[in-house]
Amino acid sequence: MQYFARLAALAITLPFLALSAPITKEEVVVPGKYIIQLRPDVSIAALAAHHNTVREIHARNILNRRDLTASEVGGVENEYGFGDFHAYSGGFDAATIDELRKLPEVLNIEEDTIMTTLEIETQSESPWGLGSISSKSGNASDYLYDSSAGLSTYAYVVDTGIRDTHVEFEGRVQWGYNAVNDVNTDNAGHGTHVAGTIGSRTYGVAKKATLVAVKIFEGNSGTTATVIKGFDWAVNDIVAKNRTSVAVINMSLGGLGSTTWDAAITAAWNAGVLAVVAAGNENTPASTRSPARSPEAVCVGNVQSDMRRFDGLSGSNYGPAVDIFAAGTGILSAWIGSDTDTRSLTGTSMAAPHVAGLVSYIRGLEGPMSAEKTKERLYELAIPGVVQDLRGSADRLAYNGNGR
Repeated sequence: MQYFARLAALAITLPFLALSAPITKEEVVVPGKYIIQLRPDVSIAALAAHHNTVREIHARNILNRRDLTASEVGGVENEYGFGDFHAYSGGFDAATIDELRKLPEVLNIEEDTIMTTLEIETQSESPWGLGSISSKSGNASDYLYDSSAGLSTYAYVVDTGIRDTHVEFEGRVQWGYNAVNDVNTDNAGHGTHVAGTIGSRTYGVAKKATLVAVKIFEGNSGTTATVIKGFDWAVNDIVAKNRTSVAVINMSLGGLGSTTWDAAITAAWNAGVLAVVAAGNENTPASTRSPARSPEAVCVGNVQSDMRRFDGLSGSNYGPAVDIFAAGTGILSAWIGSDTDTRSLTGTSMAAPHVAGLVSYIRGLEGPMSAEKTKERLYELAIPGVVQDLRGSADRLAYNGNGR
């Protein structure tokens, strides 16, 4: 059942977070903002009663208070619901949060945090990632693929939007949902680049896939509450339109580890929806980041053209949470300067859409298949023994199975 936000999205300007700088929890928490998750078995009647209770508690606690911030008096701003995942977010004072924690239907409360895209600009001239994904060695210079090329599949790009007029997309972009504002375009470029790697005519893995824009950032960062709002819409749209066997969600973004994100990804998976996510660029265990650490998601690490994990201050995250590697260094794709513009970027943000595109490619070639079967097939095709410096990550290089 859908529980979409009925109030305006958060009107807050948030700074871009440099990927190479250490980030503390205090720097990414949004003061006065919280995400409240309810128990999976809560009934519709109990949900309605809970929201009435929340309004009463909050109204009582802020009455005649002059020491509260604008955020703390905001109340419920977004509501989420798919499968057995029920949650909401908004601005509350500490006294209200203390009371909410004691309600039996409340499972978890987390502070809202900042999430960011996961890219770094580079200066490469060739889309070598396509050659990599169609070669067992990972370093071929040309792309071998079946002409089905993701036909009749859908990739939901939860990101900064997509420049839908770009010639590379050939009219295959649909605007699905904007969780940020009413500006249905990409002003940052990240989402256009990601979409280009998934399904553009020149740089895309699945060149005939339909790309669905779900805008959750105006710029390269935003709140967890807004990202979940976009994810909530995408999951519900896929389920409502019976697309679970032909649609994938790509999230080339990340933030602090979150039990709310864990529950959301699990609920989406149980509803039949597959999500592909970036491992992150902190050169740290991916188990500390969300949604990267969620076991049901396909978590993708960044490999260089020499088949080593991208290392350094902004190196690819690693460890058991990383399920597969794909090209993510010096990736050329579509950009927003014009309808023919391109740019080269590096990061796990660029690796993830190679795999999301591969999911669409596999389904286009072999036919619709469940999230579980698709993940099994993705891992079955992957090449072991190629990526170096795994540091506990799964030994898999993404491969489209063309035989080369």
